[in-house]
Amino acid sequence: MLKVFVGKNNIKGAEEIKWEALRMDELLSLAATESMFGGAQVFLLVGALNSERQEEFLDIAKELADSPHTFIFEEEKLLKAPTVALEKAGAKIEVIKKASVKEHGFDPFGLTLALGAHDKKKLWLNLTAALSEGEKAEAIAGLLAWKARQMNDAKLSRTLTFMYHDSHRGAGNLELLLEKFALTL
Repeated sequence: MLKVFVGKNNIKGAEEIKWEALRMDELLSLAATESMFGGAQVFLLVGALNSERQEEFLDIAKELADSPHTFIFEEEKLLKAPTVALEKAGAKIEVIKKASVKEHGFDPFGLTLALGAHDKKKLWLNLTAALSEGEKAEAIAGLLAWKARQMNDAKLSRTLTFMYHDSHRGAGNLELLLEKFALTL
């Protein structure tokens, strides 16, 4: 069996083969030889398909796919021509996508540190940066209220909480209320 993982995969239980010094006839022999204790073995070759020896590996891909053992190629990327050749040989190709993590376009720690330091200028700059990056005013208000509670500053916490609720009652735009809060800190 022949598998190709494109992307980082934490493969456990596979014997990594140092393919740089391995001859192709040795690899073919390994593919055709039964295990000493029976059962199939799993072999891992990292970066082999994107090396200068790519054609050699593609030439024996069919034999590796027909083997009772599992050969796993792990690559950072795979171009179209090798992908087509591997698919024709019977390889199973799996592209591993990185989990997307929401990245803040602003520094949430800078926002809370500015509040903790009672620095109007930095608070206002970080606030406007957060809003321009598309962060929701409700999320920012929640973050600032959390920091105020952490600071044990009941007045700030109360002000931010009332500001949030007042904006939902129609007493003003929360973005503008937050800016006013930052400038009057």
